[in-house]
Amino acid sequence: MAVKFFKIPENSGIFDISPRPFAITSGAIQALRSTAFNLSLSNIEIEQSVGNSEYGTPIMDILEFPEGRYIDLQGNDISFGGIKNATVILEVSQSKNIVKTAIQGRNGTVKEYVSDGDFEINGKGFISNKSNVIPLSDIIAFKEVMQVPQQIDVISQYLNEIFGINQIVIETFAMPQIEGFRNQIPFSFQAVSDTLINLEELE
Repeated sequence: MAVKFFKIPENSGIFDISPRPFAITSGAIQALRSTAFNLSLSNIEIEQSVGNSEYGTPIMDILEFPEGRYIDLQGNDISFGGIKNATVILEVSQSKNIVKTAIQGRNGTVKEYVSDGDFEINGKGFISNKSNVIPLSDIIAFKEVMQVPQQIDVISQYLNEIFGINQIVIETFAMPQIEGFRNQIPFSFQAVSDTLINLEELE
């Protein structure tokens, strides 16, 4: 079967070929450069990584819990945090606070919007290292953050810049073992966003 090639004139209007900037990862650029294509990078905005993993791969975002302190029920001063994780996947959802009122003689309800609800954050990832030993200190540090009985600061481009979430409250977490792997411990957690409120004392 014969194959025919057709060239579409640039001024045909079939395709929008006006130059415009777009984002592309550095890994994709390397892949394209290795092909037979002649790639012009004049209008390409290269996304910068925030660092490299222990395996040398670029990291585009991290989840960081900065150092913090709190007083427990026994009056002890407890420190926590100072940990970073680059293998976490986050899912954010939000519901609205709506009052629904049923009215006699009318189908359905009357909806009254009250406010937006808290953001709900689901995170899951791995705590790992390259050697075949359990990353005990990292696991303990992560567990201590998950058990903090108050709101905690969080640093993540995904949470901070997109959703405006800077503090969260951990509700539940899990850290199961994987059969056959000592150097990889999966984790998951559920949290809600929190907003700092300044209260003024009335005289």
